[in-house]
Amino acid sequence: MSQFHQVFFDETDEHLASMESLLLELDLNAPDPEALNAIFRAAHSIKGGSATFGFGDLAALTHVLENLLDRIRKGTLALTAPMVDAFLRAKDVLAALLAAHRGGAPMAPEEVDAVKRQLDGLGQGDEGPAAPEPALPAEPTTHALVIELDPVEGVDFPALVEELGHHGALTVIQEGCAEPAQPWVLQLVGDLDLTEMCETLAFALDPATFRVSRDQGTEESDGFGLFLGAPAAPNADVMLEEEGFGLFLPLEASQEPIEDAGFGLFHPLPPNLALDAVASPSTAPAVVQHAERTVQQASATGAENSIRVNIEKVDLLLNLVGELVITQSMLMQSGSVLDPVAHERLINGIGQLERNSRELQEAVMSIRMTPVAFVFNRFPRVVRDMAQKLDKQVELKMVGENTELDKSFIEKLADPLTHLVRNSLDHGIESPEARASKGKSPQGQLTLRAFHQGGSIVIEVTDDGAGLSRERILAKARERGMPVSDGMSDTEVWNLIFEPGFSTAAQVTDVSGRGVGMDVVKRNIQGLGGRVEIESLRDYGTTIGIHLPLTLAIMDGMSVRIGQETYILPLSFILESLQPQPQDVRTVAGRGRVVNVRGEYLPIVALGALFHVPDARGEPTEAILIIVESDDTRLALMVDDLIGQQQFVVKNLETNYHKVEGLSGATIMGDGHVALILDVTTIVRRNQKQAQNHAAMLTTE
Repeated sequence: MSQFHQVFFDETDEHLASMESLLLELDLNAPDPEALNAIFRAAHSIKGGSATFGFGDLAALTHVLENLLDRIRKGTLALTAPMVDAFLRAKDVLAALLAAHRGGAPMAPEEVDAVKRQLDGLGQGDEGPAAPEPALPAEPTTHALVIELDPVEGVDFPALVEELGHHGALTVIQEGCAEPAQPWVLQLVGDLDLTEMCETLAFALDPATFRVSRDQGTEESDGFGLFLGAPAAPNADVMLEEEGFGLFLPLEASQEPIEDAGFGLFHPLPPNLALDAVASPSTAPAVVQHAERTVQQASATGAENSIRVNIEKVDLLLNLVGELVITQSMLMQSGSVLDPVAHERLINGIGQLERNSRELQEAVMSIRMTPVAFVFNRFPRVVRDMAQKLDKQVELKMVGENTELDKSFIEKLADPLTHLVRNSLDHGIESPEARASKGKSPQGQLTLRAFHQGGSIVIEVTDDGAGLSRERILAKARERGMPVSDGMSDTEVWNLIFEPGFSTAAQVTDVSGRGVGMDVVKRNIQGLGGRVEIESLRDYGTTIGIHLPLTLAIMDGMSVRIGQETYILPLSFILESLQPQPQDVRTVAGRGRVVNVRGEYLPIVALGALFHVPDARGEPTEAILIIVESDDTRLALMVDDLIGQQQFVVKNLETNYHKVEGLSGATIMGDGHVALILDVTTIVRRNQKQAQNHAAMLTTE
């Protein structure tokens, strides 16, 4: 059964995330019945899968949680805030147990037992007025089922049958085989009811390849039950659910709605199929064929199909597309020297290949794109818990959760965003008393926002708190001996908080004050090819924006020549290019040369000198200046010539060499030569640091 563990782990992760999200949205005074049912179903599914795969610790804890949730959704127990806290704690423990089964650190049994006792105590205590418990029909302690499994290539049916035997007395009526096609037929009398058995089998088999029915010979029933992959309920004809469909045929016709079934789509039987005739299993094939036709029709009208694919396979596909882009670039370069009249068909074919390559690249990249909601959805819990710890009132708003980002970014964004959110809650948003004294609402607002901006993705963390204090930051910087001056711009002052060990907290707590976090944010975002920007206004709040490229794999860039070398500039940083006139170039003592661009003097960085390229042009008037912008700072990069704009496949430089300041990677050109990709952000900040050091030296003198 281990071959199905990964599917179980992935689905359990989804169930736990859904539980947490729904719990945080519950209104204690009037909880949404649909939300309560969804939370219960998530716990029920985790319990069934855990029992099937032998994860007893998960099943035991979820069973206690499920019982409590069942009483709440039925109205026999009132929902309270301590219950929500306990459910969230149980979710955390379940996630830790799941991680342990995946090979992580083991969970302390004492903590699991503590959560069980807490849940049991909530179930036994008087939690307030609740609706009287409705009379429920007694269910048998054991369930007799007939299971039919179609032979499927790659499935170890003897092992699957052995696992099913752990749930009760199992009898193999017929062993399956592929040739001739013959299904496995089993009889099981055990602890799983029909619904739970279908959910259990769905972890290992396609719902279309198994059938489960009640054994009419050993269990009393009102009719003949036939389920195909998904649970149903008595008195239903045909119902559709995401995981498949179920069919139950009563002995007497009934079109009454099913209460708490969780799904709909009731479909009547065909007139030629009498209800009294289907009490016998011999009529099952006709019923199944009718049900299959119904579900196929329903699926065609709106069901969304999806598959789980290992991310390594997608990465391999993207790498192959990258190689295709390189090959197509080589063909374009070779075709550019051909006579367009004599080789018209070849040149047209190369053009078609370019269009197809771009469409294929966009399609593959879209597979890797994931909504940023996968990161955002963890923060309602973080904000709730931290606000309680800090005794603050905070409302979290999330905007643009459906904005898509490369999956590799999604996985690496969690830690930086967590640091930013924690800093906003601790340093930014004031206490209710302090906010009231400023005329603000006692409840602070924290907003997570994601949106597209040009060729980048921007993620902002905004609070309406006290804002950054310029005076405190400069004072702390001087205390640490950092080269600062009162003439620094706000942007330069705000960037000081990214220095390692920098903190303005008055005391160290378990939340902040140690000076770690913001430098990690900066380093991690730079590692993704992005940048961090800060805007702040006293008593109005702070916005920290993370700017990231759409993907790390393929980028749009401008190829430039410096001496005999070719370099690539990411297109998202370029504002314009120009060839300056002699009167526009000036020399500033200690700062080097600057160029006047429409009244603004920008520093000139000679890339040939920076990277020690021989034969590079040294006079700006004989070269080309490319105006770039990063961190709200603009400067002019001096190159010899512009070659052209195209797409480039990014290769990691550190994998084959080592980190070089000012370079972010490499690419293969159409002629087979390697070109280095410039790290514009690092070059800009290097120039800023040199300017700051020069200003500090002048101040000291």
